[in-house]
Amino acid sequence: MPFQLFSDLCWNCSKELLGSCSVSPRPAVTLKPRYYLDHFEEMLEFVLTRYPHVIADGHRRFAESFQALNLDARCLYVRLVNRKGNVFLRDYLHYEEINDISSAINELRAADFVRSVHPSDYRDLLRIHTRDTIAKRIRQHVFPPDVKLPRLSSARKAELIDFSMAELPFEEICTSGTVDPFFAQAKTEELGYFLFLYFGRLQSSLNEFALRDLGVMKTLEFKQEFKPRFNSLEIALAAYHYHKILQGLYEASADRIEQFIADAPEWPTNDDMEISTLRGRAINKLGTWLERHNDPRALAIHQLSDQFPSTERTVRLLMKEGRSGEASVLLSRLIENPSCDQELLFAEDFYERKFNKKKVGRLTSLLRESPVVFIDESQRNYPEGAVIRLLAGQGTEAWHTENVIWSQLFGLTFWDLLFSDENVVIHNPFDRISKDLGTGQFYQNHKNAIESKLAEFATPNSVIEQLHETFNSHHGSPNHLVSWSDDLFALTTRLVQLAPHGALAHVLRDLTQQWQARRNGFPDLMIIEKNQVRFSEIKAEGDSLRRNQLAQLERLKRAAFPVEVMRVEWIVDPEQDYVVVDVETTGGNTQWNRVTEIGAVRVRNGEIIEEWSSLINPQRRIPSKIVSLTGITDDMVAEAPVFADIADEFRAFLDGAVFVAHRAKFDYGFIKTEYERIDQEFRCPTLCTVVETRRHFPGLPSYSLANLSNHFRIALNSHHRALCDARATAEILLKINEKRMTQQEK
Repeated sequence: MPFQLFSDLCWNCSKELLGSCSVSPRPAVTLKPRYYLDHFEEMLEFVLTRYPHVIADGHRRFAESFQALNLDARCLYVRLVNRKGNVFLRDYLHYEEINDISSAINELRAADFVRSVHPSDYRDLLRIHTRDTIAKRIRQHVFPPDVKLPRLSSARKAELIDFSMAELPFEEICTSGTVDPFFAQAKTEELGYFLFLYFGRLQSSLNEFALRDLGVMKTLEFKQEFKPRFNSLEIALAAYHYHKILQGLYEASADRIEQFIADAPEWPTNDDMEISTLRGRAINKLGTWLERHNDPRALAIHQLSDQFPSTERTVRLLMKEGRSGEASVLLSRLIENPSCDQELLFAEDFYERKFNKKKVGRLTSLLRESPVVFIDESQRNYPEGAVIRLLAGQGTEAWHTENVIWSQLFGLTFWDLLFSDENVVIHNPFDRISKDLGTGQFYQNHKNAIESKLAEFATPNSVIEQLHETFNSHHGSPNHLVSWSDDLFALTTRLVQLAPHGALAHVLRDLTQQWQARRNGFPDLMIIEKNQVRFSEIKAEGDSLRRNQLAQLERLKRAAFPVEVMRVEWIVDPEQDYVVVDVETTGGNTQWNRVTEIGAVRVRNGEIIEEWSSLINPQRRIPSKIVSLTGITDDMVAEAPVFADIADEFRAFLDGAVFVAHRAKFDYGFIKTEYERIDQEFRCPTLCTVVETRRHFPGLPSYSLANLSNHFRIALNSHHRALCDARATAEILLKINEKRMTQQEK
């Protein structure tokens, strides 16, 4: 029987993503010329009406000032809000529906909605210039002799921006021969706060409104009354504060980090659960940043929080500093009063290993003790599917359900409490889930109704009847829990029929109490054999068992479900074909760079039986440093085929083989991206010779291709040319497979 994959379902379509996701063509929708202004004013009115208690005087003045602008100025301001970046050039602004853009800019200046550009806007200012313009300004400027210029002919725009930020004076860019041609958006704090109140996250545009009007994004038509997101100005401002910190930590400068460290002890605290969670996330993120940069202040920052995972980091850092007594006290406290399942698992396991001298942790022990299945490595790109095929050959049904079947059952069981009940906490038409589910208050808010529904699971047929009614009544409604797939629904009803008595009520109750913490980590496979259901976590070679996965296995076991961990080890078949691939590229990042050469050799039965190679025109210049490395020049690829021209031929050469490469993530990633650029999917079982040589030849000083070739006495005469490197990698593969075959025979 063909296996079923339910972990990648399209939420609002009954087709699986493995196939084509076909939908009926939508009728053409034309947006009004000033649709964006309507959307902005809709958002503003929504917030002003529902959030008067959390709007400060400055926010109210922002709304009043905006409403006092003339039509052109209002339109231009919203156009600027929806554009990328914060700095604008008058010459780039052209909108047919705005009669006089210059006058609109002047009115916005007079009302302080736009302002002159400041040095703090330098990066945004650079971003609106073309790469060539920035390079030209760098050429024109006279730098001190010790400043090393980038290669202006080949450097990416991002590199030129970074160099300009460090070495090129702000004034060199902020001029174009006219008077103050650049301006920046002002009142960004006030605008950001209004958008935050509406969406509950930091957002700079209203794209959802346009997608709604175009029919692309469905909204909650069955819900018209929306509750305010915050009950007080203090809580709203604290939440906004933490969201800005969390965003700021993604790309914070050294100065910004220092400010965060200085301010962290005074960050706002509150009994509100959401604020406590946000504060814990911000502290953990800051502490983790400091750890990554080997900053000893990380411990002091983590100690500001009593939430996991900062508590784990505190224990580990205390042990690292030799303060085992303090670590022991904290571990005992965490074991006695854990904040979540993962914290308890960590504390118990760590205490046993460090203080009771247990050599191996629970995760490793469970994995080592798990049964092993041996499967041909031609299926190594999808171990879950490989096990499903193996079981199918034995007459056993299995599906890759992971988290999705539990989300399906949860959403259908509690649909009315999540979406239809008058107490549902939904804040705007774009929300997909009740807020109390995320804050852990769902069970408390609906305890009697939840227990009543769980009691019905004593009679599975009545539950299935109710699930059918809900599925049919709300089919197609937008949400983040239920997929409207008939196949998945049928499987969900089988789970209800076959689950041990009381097991589903146990699991669902757990989910209602801590949805955010417990919605992930469910075992990969649902298996039905002789009318009994069990769940299996699949781990291939090199995979580790995560803490949340162990927690789910233990919860399911307590609920009376049979559970297991199954290890997959790949069998080496001498008749299996391998295609060893090497690619040369214009650089290391798949987003910006392209392939310049592909070399591939086919291996079977310990021999190279076929070769394929081609230069590829990358349709961009090759940086000089890459030319120095590979010897591949622009002239060499000028007449070469583009990737689209060789895509079918290369795919045919790979057919039926395992894709092998040295640092396979790099080569496979570039090939996959090149196929994506021509709208083709690329999937192939993959083997990395770096990973495998580390496993089978431990202790070597280096696992680079050059060093391994030297160690194994393999010829590498034209290193960094694709076919030469592919041949050398193929020889390394043969050494690896010799080892694997020997171990396999034992």
